[in-house]
Amino acid sequence: MADSSVAVTPGSGAGVDAWQLGAGTGDFQQYVRLPVATTITHTAWTVSTTAAVAATAVAACVQTVMVLQGATGRVYLRFDGTNPTTTVYHWYLDPDDRYEVPSALAASNVRAVGATAAGTLIIAQCATAG
Repeated sequence: MADSSVAVTPGSGAGVDAWQLGAGTGDFQQYVRLPVATTITHTAWTVSTTAAVAATAVAACVQTVMVLQGATGRVYLRFDGTNPTTTVYHWYLDPDDRYEVPSALAASNVRAVGATAAGTLIIAQCATAG
């Protein structure tokens, strides 16, 4: 059993790396290497009781979004392009909470609203070039 390259034809015949499970069985497992982030964009959103975009996705290649809650009250987040409310949201952060947005949602805009208008939400978005 060794690494191998299985030909695919997406238009030009590029190869796909795979691992053969058993000699001659024809069973292959594809493995994927995730790219390493090459840029980090920092955003500081002044917490408001009026919902707003706290951080705009810097590109479709955003891999990770980390949030540090520096407000004095709870902050509510949404990731689907809709402003959150204190009753309809995807996630909330209490003061001094830290949160890493799931990778499936990382390329979306982070929308936020605060229970009180005091403090700052710090957001770091890590992306790859491209």
